[in-house]
Amino acid sequence: MLRIDRRLLQNVDWALLAAACALVLISVMTLATLSVGRAGGVVALRQAVWFGVGLLALVAVASLDYRRFVRAAPALYLLGLGALALVWVVGRSVSGARRWIVLGPLSVQPSELFKVCFVLMAVWVITSRGAQPMGRTTLAMTLPIAAVPFVLIIKQPDLGTALLLFPVLMVLLVGAGLRLRVLGGAVATGLAALPLAWLVLKDYQRERILVFLDPVRDPLGSAYNVIQAKIAIGSGQFLGKGVAGATQSQLAFLPERHTDFIFAVFAETWGFVGCLVLLTCYLLLLLRGFDIAGSAREPVGRLVALGMTALLAVQVVINVGMVTGLLPVVGIPLPLMSYGGSSMLASLVAIGLLLSVRMRQFQ
Repeated sequence: MLRIDRRLLQNVDWALLAAACALVLISVMTLATLSVGRAGGVVALRQAVWFGVGLLALVAVASLDYRRFVRAAPALYLLGLGALALVWVVGRSVSGARRWIVLGPLSVQPSELFKVCFVLMAVWVITSRGAQPMGRTTLAMTLPIAAVPFVLIIKQPDLGTALLLFPVLMVLLVGAGLRLRVLGGAVATGLAALPLAWLVLKDYQRERILVFLDPVRDPLGSAYNVIQAKIAIGSGQFLGKGVAGATQSQLAFLPERHTDFIFAVFAETWGFVGCLVLLTCYLLLLLRGFDIAGSAREPVGRLVALGMTALLAVQVVINVGMVTGLLPVVGIPLPLMSYGGSSMLASLVAIGLLLSVRMRQFQ
């Protein structure tokens, strides 16, 4: 018979699970109000199905010791790099971006799933003997881990996901004890190289940055998304316009309203009060993640929890920032809210790893 240690079940972080489930419920309810192209309201049903698949993955990951995943990190990392390279061979191109691999009726976005593999690989390197003590050697060992997938992902092109790797890596290095002086030197070098990075950006990526600096630069072109998102958020006011009154969302003035700009849809529908509830759910989710990291008794568990929480936190900050015009538009989905099976699966696997650390911190 299969025996389950009761101590593991006693240490399940139900608040973390409740916050995640609340966010998915809000996502499905929001998507159900939209009619997106030919799919109509089917996107809400698909999101619910992907949540079911992700929930099974969450349970499977949480039931295994997180240290197993860290030990398997090199293999998972190489497998992820292979999938990123495979996109160029058999990937499907949508709106000029080649990011998806079609598997029968499903479309998988390897860059979304790779984010979890990246965090595990970074933890594996940081906690290895060769990276000790923490210093410039550790930095030299970890930077290539982010640089290689950065090149593969940015060529798809997917600037948002590519840039996401570096802040998460910085959080892990600081959490592992790397001196801020050493990290500051690397950051300064990166900032000095920004003029060179400008040369390799595609025209539309440069235009997004220019629009961020000058929001009225091209109101009917490159600035259209952000302007419409701001109108939607502002029109929601305190209590929102309701489903019937959300004209920006219902009349399709807001592009990508079921994916990257779903926060604007929710803000228009439910207003300031609704956004406060939504952001409170994210705050609870992230606080529980950081608490798990802080209470972990050994370095590997602490870094796994810290990395997974940072992964979710950076995505939330960037998505909300770009939708509200506080950051350039880079195409980052809002975890557990934006429509997308790969994003949903990656977020729930990350939460499963958080639960795995929490359930085993008393062993």
